[in-house]
Amino acid sequence: MLDQFQNMMATPQALDMVFNMVAQKVAQAPPEVKEALSRVTVTLEKTERGMHLEVGRSDDAKVEETIRGAVESWTEMLSRGFQSMGFKVEIIE
Repeated sequence: MLDQFQNMMATPQALDMVFNMVAQKVAQAPPEVKEALSRVTVTLEKTERGMHLEVGRSDDAKVEETIRGAVESWTEMLSRGFQSMGFKVEIIE
């Protein structure tokens, strides 16, 4: 089942669909929020067996709220995905 999900999400069409939905939501934000988002740098460092994610800070409270929500959501999704495969998952706060 997870293999099917991974295969589905690996298709360009599925990824386009998901990220187009995100882009549509962001497009509805006020211009000042979109500008504030564009000033935040997200760094993904790929390692041999993993990755590190770092999201810069924003001077906009709404963007900071969005960042917190996104990190929480992605952490939940990734941890549940690995748990469903039988891995032991540790989240370090």
